[in-house]
This record gives sequence, structure tokens and C-alpha cells, in this order.
Amino acid sequence: MSDAFLTLAQCGDEGLSCFIVPRWIPNSNPPQRNSGLIFNRLKSKIGDRANASSEVEYRDAWAEMLGPKGRGIQTILTMVHHTRLDCIVMSAGLMRRCVLEALHHTHHRKTFGKRLQDSLIMKNVLADLVIESEAATALAFRVAETFDAQPNDEGEALLGRIATPLAKYFVCKRAPQLAYEAMECLGGNGYIEDGIMARLFRQAPLNAIWEGSGPCAPTLVHPFVEAIASFYCVYGALKQTSITGVLVVSVGFSMTVVSIRMSTACLWHQ
Repeated sequence: MSDAFLTLAQCGDEGLSCFIVPRWIPNSNPPQRNSGLIFNRLKSKIGDRANASSEVEYRDAWAEMLGPKGRGIQTILTMVHHTRLDCIVMSAGLMRRCVLEALHHTHHRKTFGKRLQDSLIMKNVLADLVIESEAATALAFRVAETFDAQPNDEGEALLGRIATPLAKYFVCKRAPQLAYEAMECLGGNGYIEDGIMARLFRQAPLNAIWEGSGPCAPTLVHPFVEAIASFYCVYGALKQTSITGVLVVSVGFSMTVVSIRMSTACLWHQ
């Protein structure tokens, strides 16, 4: 579907380098297709079916290098850092749509003469869904602010480096669970293909897999946690604190910051 593809390939002894492979060879007259770019059968995916996916083979394909030789990982991660923000925003938007479907159904659906949303238990469920959706939206916007400010603000740039993978991990991991809880609000109507909830439910896990799946997030945050741990190790040596305690404090500190930001976002939106 795309007109250009980023890929990593070995470049002699220099190591992995980043290349852009176009579908059509630039400046060719008449226009010439990049015959070395070969697509195999389309994948039959659980969801996201409007976005075609397939295996790709390169056989003497025309390509142009992006960035310096041997720095392919660093070059492509610059792009991935931005698309992780896309994943956060998309998951937050999907969560919002799921909540709207649950609110709409419970507002109009009546059982025993009463609307579903008038039930005290249902009110609590809907309130939890709304708060979590609003928190995810607020967090997505806050991370997006770091992208706008990072060219002129080093502090925001550093915050964005650690907040982006953390927010992607949290929001994208929570989206499937929220979609399931919203589906429960619709009862059996949410479990049929005629409605939108089945499509939302199939789509929900994808953003947690794209641009570095869930297990990748801890590896991205690890250098920051390690830096905090190094600081506490020096301090802990003076206080005769164990290294294990230091690591627990460091990880706990990082997650506490995220929790505080999420709580602040909830209160701010309320």
C-alpha cells in the first residue's frame, strides 16, 4: 500500500544500515517499477484488515541509504519514536470509542423498565471506564507536548524519551482490557459481528504489538532506571543500603512518577 519502505540491511563490515526502498525508481523516464521489491501473499490478520500486510523480499532492489553506515538502528528508531506516539493516540482514541459505545447502549437499553445506566453497579463500571479513557487521552496529549517542545527544551526531550515507551506500554496494554469491559456493558449485543464492538475488540491488541511489543518497553526504560540505580548505589553505599533495595526503590520511583501523572490527569479532566 505504501510508496516507500524503510528496512535494515547489512552494509559490509559497517554493520546494520537503514535504507529507503521506493516502489517506483526515482527520476526514471518512463516511470520504472522497482522490480526487486517483491510482495508475497497477504496476511490474514485478526483485525486491522483495511491495512494490507504481507511478507516482502528484496532481490537486487533499488534503495537509498538513510543516515550514516552502521547506524541503521539509531536512524530507524528516530522514526519509531514518533510512531510510538501514534500508537498511544490510536489506543486512547479506541478506548474512547469503546466507552462511547458502552454509554450509548446503557443509556438506551432498558431491563425491567429501567435503563441499564441507572443501576448503581453499572454506574460504577461506566465511571471507571470514563476515568481510564480520559486519563489515557490526557497522557497521550502530555506525551505529544514533549514532541512539540523538544527542539527548544532539553528537559522535555528527555522526558519524552522515557515517557513515550512507558505511556505506550501502559495505554496500549490497557486498551484490550477496556474494550472487553465495554463489550460486557453491551451484553450479547456486543459479541456479534453486526455491531462495532467486535471490530474494536479485534483491533485493540495491535498497538501493543506494533513499534516494539510490550516486552520491549522495559528494555527501553532500563538505561534510565539503571542511571537512577547508580545514583542510589553511591548513596546507598554511604547508608549501607543493599543493591536489591536500591533497584526496588528505583523501579518504584519510576512507576510512582507515572502513577502520579495519571492521577493528576484524571483530576485535571474531572
